[in-house]
Amino acid sequence: MPTETTPDVRFRIGHVLFIDVVGYSKLLINEQTRLFRELNELVQGTEQFRLAEKKHRLLRIATGDGMALVFRDSPESPAQCALQISKALRSRTLPFSVRMGIHCGPVSEVTDVNNKTNVAGAGINIAQRVMDCGDAGHILLSKHVAEDLEHHARWRPLLHDLGECEVKHGYRIALVNLYSSEAGNSRAPEKIRRIRKKRAATSVLLYSATAVIGVAVVGGSWFLSTRVPRADVEIAKSVETPPLAPAAPLTPGPSEPIPRATPTNVADLIPAKEQLTTAAWSQTASLSSMSQSGKLFAGTWRGNVHSIGPKNTWDSAVDLNIDQTETHWSNMTGGSVSREGRSLNYRRSYKVGTSTTVQVQATLMVNEDGRTATYSTSQLSVTGKSRSKTSGMGTLEKVN
Repeated sequence: MPTETTPDVRFRIGHVLFIDVVGYSKLLINEQTRLFRELNELVQGTEQFRLAEKKHRLLRIATGDGMALVFRDSPESPAQCALQISKALRSRTLPFSVRMGIHCGPVSEVTDVNNKTNVAGAGINIAQRVMDCGDAGHILLSKHVAEDLEHHARWRPLLHDLGECEVKHGYRIALVNLYSSEAGNSRAPEKIRRIRKKRAATSVLLYSATAVIGVAVVGGSWFLSTRVPRADVEIAKSVETPPLAPAAPLTPGPSEPIPRATPTNVADLIPAKEQLTTAAWSQTASLSSMSQSGKLFAGTWRGNVHSIGPKNTWDSAVDLNIDQTETHWSNMTGGSVSREGRSLNYRRSYKVGTSTTVQVQATLMVNEDGRTATYSTSQLSVTGKSRSKTSGMGTLEKVN
């Protein structure tokens, strides 16, 4: 019996735009039919769709509650088409909204049960996962697509990093929000907001636990410092004292005065600093130094910071909490804290996905009055040869 061979699957890079109608499954059947017809007319009426169709560089696949458009030229095509669709939806009073996701990856053409051309592969699967992270009006891009677009001056102002979002099977995707004043949705997706709230809550718990440990350490050190001097006094009392004058006879003669012993104060024989052992004195000095440094940095600092990013500038209110150990700052996890005179520095370096490295630095420099400080921040993102920096500076005031 001859062995049946499977033809080789030909993979190509597809630039996929996945479109989904929000709330489609809740509509009646006749409403779904009418809505899908209107969506088809709107999409086919965009300039980018007509251009790709004319050049035979486009595949379109119905997905039940939306569609997938696979462009075969560049990642600009799905991004441009998505903006045109979003603008058209805003200009028309249609009773529906869509969300869109874009990803570039390997795809292959297959024939479905109806003998029609369909598309399979990671390119279209991940595009759907990207779209699933969005809400109504969102145009979300995978980080891979955004890295290709951000090298062009036209696209860079429209790209806004969102961080990672967990999707099906625990897979994490780095997302970028594409929007302008005329298209897209500038609000962070609900899934991303939930992740940020969860991280913020975790940071608060870590800060609270650290604060409790810090209080316990400081309290224990205070207890030891109050007990050590008493032990040293006992040691001092054991120091050999000068011998007293010999005792007078029981029956002194008429001309012999009765000798009296002169009281000896041990504390008078030992200087104040030398009454403590070397270890106790060092511990007392250390506690004093910690108390002074805690008064300098520990507490709540509030004020406004002016930030400058690669695409725009903004002002934001800052509420910074530094614990008593001066090693943990609120809303900051990981990293390291170091002190240089009147400056407290925070540094952290971490990876986003597999290709982007982020370096964060913040400095709180306290003024001579001890109540005001200069606060500066910087964040550098490096992806290959691409570098993006955001910096901020402002004045904070200590409120407690």
